Amino acid sequence: MKRQLVLAGLFLSLGALVCAQDVAGDRVVVPARNSSRPRVVKANVSNGSITVKTHTGQEVIVESGSQRGRESEQRTFDGLRRLNLPPRGLEVTEEDNVITVRLNGEARNTGITVTVPVNTSLQLLSQNGAINVEGVHGELDLTSHNGSITANSVSGTVVADTHNGPLRVSMDQVDANKPIAFTSYNGSIDVTLPSSFKANVKLRASQGEVYTDFDVKLMPGESITEPNNSPDGRFRVRTSQVINGTINGGGTDATFTTYNGKILIRKK
Repeated sequence: MKRQLVLAGLFLSLGALVCAQDVAGDRVVVPARNSSRPRVVKANVSNGSITVKTHTGQEVIVESGSQRGRESEQRTFDGLRRLNLPPRGLEVTEEDNVITVRLNGEARNTGITVTVPVNTSLQLLSQNGAINVEGVHGELDLTSHNGSITANSVSGTVVADTHNGPLRVSMDQVDANKPIAFTSYNGSIDVTLPSSFKANVKLRASQGEVYTDFDVKLMPGESITEPNNSPDGRFRVRTSQVINGTINGGGTDATFTTYNGKILIRKK
């Protein structure tokens, strides 16, 4: 059964949610309905940041920081006074223990803050804004097209991708059975991992360097043979830019990719 709440100006479409969710302005509280498994929170913001923090409660709290841009100088039209309506665009839905949050681009937004139980999985996307996560244990899928990504004291798995901005992640524990990946097209990658972390690593820094205090055993670079389209039919042999290696004997698949920036892999 799908439950939905839309915050759009002065209109609230509550339906069956009148008694199911607490609504106060731009703050939505979604109570726990199924405690047998961790929740999944999906958030999509067009313009603005996404901040996720934890608490000891079981409910998920969504707060919008939406605000209007500069008010128009024209305050009247045809003798009528303009009403300054609240910002529009926050939508929260729940289905099968998955909470979906959307903040549309109708208003200028400072973003959203989501407070979750510690054991929560996240799928976060910001088109233009930073992503900040603190203390969450779960499967984290974080994407920012234009903005930084920061995740502190997280555990489980992390797949993080930012097109323009730095990426900083500190993990307390890593799920050995699932891969982790960190990608920044224009920005450095700075990842801190437990000293006992075991991994098979793939490293690519097209326009930068890789630094680490782990003992990484690197493998020889792979040679790639390809046609060079010359009339004599010769082939060109080049070395792959991807470097493979192992940490603490190998284990979790861990990929680090940056095209313009450094890769820093730190030992906690």
